[in-house]
Amino acid sequence: MVAQLNCNISLDEIVRRSGIPTLSDVSKVYGNATSVEVITEHLKSVLCYAGVELSPEQLAETSLSILSSYYFLNLAELCVFFVQLKNGSRGQFVWGSRVNNQAIMVALHDFCEDRKEAYVRLEKEKKRREVEKSFCRIDDAASAMVKGIDEYSKLKEEAKNDYSAFRRLFPQLPNNYKPEDLFNAYGGKETAIRTLFRGKEVSAEEASDRICKYLIDYNVKFKNNTNH
Repeated sequence: MVAQLNCNISLDEIVRRSGIPTLSDVSKVYGNATSVEVITEHLKSVLCYAGVELSPEQLAETSLSILSSYYFLNLAELCVFFVQLKNGSRGQFVWGSRVNNQAIMVALHDFCEDRKEAYVRLEKEKKRREVEKSFCRIDDAASAMVKGIDEYSKLKEEAKNDYSAFRRLFPQLPNNYKPEDLFNAYGGKETAIRTLFRGKEVSAEEASDRICKYLIDYNVKFKNNTNH
């Protein structure tokens, strides 16, 4: 049979393909007789290869039994099964000059078990890929976060000596302090620190931290008030 000769695909490959019509699909569009005929042609090819014959009635009965029980198989899966039946990988179904129909049905049952396992493997693979994608997204987010922290830390240091960096770090400044006093005090200038802290003894590091927290809080509140 031409379909069997051209069938060089595995179950694992078939389950990854969509759009292959099933026996049920064929029956809905063309009727059960067409589906039975498809199965019958496969059976004829296998029996001819084995050198045995079945009567038209026996062929029809066996085909109808396959259709009734395995209507969910698609045409590619059906073809793979009969190829395997022909090459002996599904066991013996011919005894002398007689065909054991039950052996064919058992072989088809076993084939469907293998088919189910192929779908299980596919689902596991899909889940593994989703997990890997999730990890990639987490890694990307973590990298972006770390990069953002590094850039923020760098900007904080630059802002101590560069007024433009200071204003990028703190776009909004309160009106109750001179911008130059805030900048100089943040940068550790003693005169500006004494001015801002009214003569209190405050180290350059403490002054920088306190000004930073104050201006961050001010900018956050300013942004929130602007958005409302």
